[in-house]
This record gives sequence, structure tokens and C-alpha cells, in this order.
Amino acid sequence: MGDLHELLKGKLVEMGKIQKFLAEAEYPMDGTRLDAVWRRVEKSVPTYVFEIQVGGDIYHALAKLKHAYDLWNSRVFLVASASEAPKVDLLLSGTFHEIRDRVKFIDITKLEELYSRKKAYRELEDALGIA
Repeated sequence: MGDLHELLKGKLVEMGKIQKFLAEAEYPMDGTRLDAVWRRVEKSVPTYVFEIQVGGDIYHALAKLKHAYDLWNSRVFLVASASEAPKVDLLLSGTFHEIRDRVKFIDITKLEELYSRKKAYRELEDALGIA
């Protein structure tokens, strides 16, 4: 499980860099760490914040995303398997209702697809000398 978590984190960072963001893993936030963030410039706060849940505590992940949203007004994303969606919906209907319309759920398979498409697009641009 930990290997998949690390792999996905690496892919998120690489995609952020492809998008010309300052992308980092394990970004510090008030005594905890966010899995991945994308920032526009060096001194800015994270524009995009990602938490990856692979067999972990979704409540804690949503709490971190809520804090990032409250603190920085970041765009917040939870990456998890599709089977976790009902649990996420339940928590967003109750405890985390304030961020219900802010959190975007990304199924792990969709993240993998996005990664391969972005990478292929970048490689084509490089081959054509456009990037």
C-alpha cells in the first residue's frame, strides 16, 4: 500500500511540474504534512492541494484538506479508490459539509490515466521542440 501511495505522490509532483507549477511532496502545514501541493511562485501558498488515501484514514485526509482550504483557499483534491467514494460522500454530507462543494474526488485509475496522457503530451511537445 505504501508503495502505491509513494508512486501516486511522485506522479502528482511530476504532473504539477509539467503544468509549470512548483510541485512538492510532503508540504508542511501546521505540524502535519500534505501529500502533494502545486504552487505558482516560490513564496506563494499552495494553489492545489492533494491528499492520497490508499487504505488509510479518510477522515484525517479530509481534515487536512479542510484546513488547507480554510488557511489558503486552495483547490483541494482527495485521491482514493472508487470504493471509498461512498465513505467520502458520507463525511462530506456531515462533518465536512463546509467543503462539500470544494473537495474534488479523484479515483486512482483516473489519476493514472491523467498522468499517462500528460506525460505523452509533454513528450510529443518535446519531440516537436514546442515545450
